[in-house]
Amino acid sequence: MRLRWVAVTVFVFSAVLNYLDRQVLATMVDIWRTSGRLSPGFAFDYADYGMVLAVFSIAYALSAPFMGWFLDRVGLNTGMAVSVVVWAVASFGTGTVHSLHQLLFWRALLGVAEAAGVSAQAKVSGMYLLPEERALGAATQQLGISIGAGLAPAFTVFFAYNYSWRWTFFAAACASVLWIPLWLGTARVIPPAVDRAARNKHAFELIRDSRLWALMAANALGMTLYSLWTNWAPTYLVRVHHLTPPQAARYTWAVPVAAYFGAFAGGALSWRWIRNGASAVAARKRACLVGSALAAITAAVPLMPTPLLATAGMALSLFLVASWSTNLYTLPIDLYGAGRAAFGVSALVFSFGLMQALVSRPLGQAIERYGFAPVCLILAALPLAGTLLVQWRVREA
Repeated sequence: MRLRWVAVTVFVFSAVLNYLDRQVLATMVDIWRTSGRLSPGFAFDYADYGMVLAVFSIAYALSAPFMGWFLDRVGLNTGMAVSVVVWAVASFGTGTVHSLHQLLFWRALLGVAEAAGVSAQAKVSGMYLLPEERALGAATQQLGISIGAGLAPAFTVFFAYNYSWRWTFFAAACASVLWIPLWLGTARVIPPAVDRAARNKHAFELIRDSRLWALMAANALGMTLYSLWTNWAPTYLVRVHHLTPPQAARYTWAVPVAAYFGAFAGGALSWRWIRNGASAVAARKRACLVGSALAAITAAVPLMPTPLLATAGMALSLFLVASWSTNLYTLPIDLYGAGRAAFGVSALVFSFGLMQALVSRPLGQAIERYGFAPVCLILAALPLAGTLLVQWRVREA
């Protein structure tokens, strides 16, 4: 029992690699646009980047329920080993591209494989952690995401400017493959707190539960704000404050790191309420309400006059939406248990991917034409709208 957090911590590294692999492109797009020496060899602008995000997100969304079912069916270890191998292949393939169509293909494959990541972390929480600890477990996943996304700008700049932009993707692929034996060795030594074979071939029955649909809709609304800062923070500083990509990388590492502290704060908040007697579902919903209401301050980010203050504003915004999302993503584990945890959370992954697929290209076009001010104003209200839907529709059985 004392070692189960060690296992959870080792699993966090999969989230680091998951987000490192996907987020290097967020910095690479500005390197490609501003450095002729590091051009990819084909035309690429913000609208194209929005299209790449959309294709990735469609693949991510459509495959998420099946990846969740796959993890629940074959088990955590086999499912994650397969998915990590595939996403490493996709990352390596990205480094070989010579056209936009090739880039779209490899990022779509990356989306398919990485759709397992969040669902797998939910299964780890359900298998290794007690109910009051699960939101803190989700916060450890956010730690991995934050570290991966925070490392991505400097990682990209280092390999692109010192070697080649292609080596950025090759190096990320190699790092992912090395994680597989680390986790399999850990899982062999540290057994889960619940049955190791926590599998459920009937997970698709959850589709008939209206509470799951309400969580999916809320996630699609609120995670628009998360998508904004995880994909467009470097571009914000390049476009609004006229920094170069290396200059922007000195600031934007702090934005995803703030997401971890937000996730931990949200998890600690619901943990405290559960310890004081609240049910797990009631505590998560209350924490969601607090985080989403405060996230409305996102509308003020475009008013920040310097790169440092703008970065602080983006970081605070992501801190709050991460606090909200940590509790939202823990609700399916509370409602459905470890045996169906991967599928329950995969439904939220599906809604996030579908949302990002639909909004990424229009968002890129809006940023190109109107800037960030109207985007921040609109997206600031969406987490609260999602929370109100959860308050209305999600009840304990």
